[in-house]
Amino acid sequence: MPRHLPPHRIVIAVGVLAVAVAVAGVASAALLLGRPSEPVVAVASPSASTVPTASPTSSPSPSPSPSPSASPSASATPGPDPLLGTDGRLTVLLLGSDYRPAHPGNRTDVIMVVSLDPASGKVAAASIPRDTTNFPTGSGSVYRAKVNGLYQSLIGRMGQPKAAAQMKKLVGAAIGVEVDSYAVIGFKGVQKLVDAVGGVDVVLPKAVNDPYYWVTAKEHGVHFPAGRNHLNGSRALILARTRKGDNDFERARRQQLLVAAAVDAVRHRGLTKVPALLSIARHYVKTDLPLASAPELFAIVAKADLSHSQRVVFGPTKWASSTGGTSFALKLGEVRKWTATWMAPVKG
Repeated sequence: MPRHLPPHRIVIAVGVLAVAVAVAGVASAALLLGRPSEPVVAVASPSASTVPTASPTSSPSPSPSPSPSASPSASATPGPDPLLGTDGRLTVLLLGSDYRPAHPGNRTDVIMVVSLDPASGKVAAASIPRDTTNFPTGSGSVYRAKVNGLYQSLIGRMGQPKAAAQMKKLVGAAIGVEVDSYAVIGFKGVQKLVDAVGGVDVVLPKAVNDPYYWVTAKEHGVHFPAGRNHLNGSRALILARTRKGDNDFERARRQQLLVAAAVDAVRHRGLTKVPALLSIARHYVKTDLPLASAPELFAIVAKADLSHSQRVVFGPTKWASSTGGTSFALKLGEVRKWTATWMAPVKG
């Protein structure tokens, strides 16, 4: 029997449920290095912004000894772990792209950071709402528009995958965590990945009703009852996108819940689905998760303590202040206090 999972979940407020599915479990196998068939659309270059300098991915090689008689040079300092970085945690940025042929572009209505401690199994997830503005881009600069347009703007400047790698750096620097990898996915990938693991079981603390959601060109209105819901790919995508029955913050919490449900599904059924998951991921998921680390990824996901996970949506008023209308700016001090508590480096 699937376990009861606390509310919170995946990526896709307007485009990405699959990333989390892929990362949160499917990712362990599925997310590994794929070339998505959903195209990345370049947009007009944004105004220049300063970006933090990337940390070196490995230590420089030691200089060779000047002569055979010279004393052996000190052994090189080991570089960061290819999967866990320097802090001993697996921390992944999940991005949901809303690309589809009738709606070109790559707005990321889902920006979620998921962090796992491989030693204890502790899990933390944090979502940055799409209406966040004045998002820091380094050296005092900010991206003034809503943050869901930042990835698309970076693509216009540097293309993909550099834009995704830059998002990883910017988000990590803003919230004060070391982000090791990223995963990006769109609508179709979400549906296919969820269906590939036999669906997901999501437990809703209360019913979800959205009378305005257009299921098809002729059908609108969706309902999800409180309690356990077994969802196929289409229904999971709807749950991850619907928001007019409540708001974007509740949607982000449901997305986190879906991530946890996806992890659980992969742990219970995913190993037998690996070939199909990998095939889907190669077509629909962009990621820099290292393929060589697949066994370690599976081990970390298998140990994840979902029942005691820590989750947050960085919305007003505790985590952000209004900047007018539906927009708001993060209170970075408060945000970083949370991440320092729940996404802190593993202590030896």
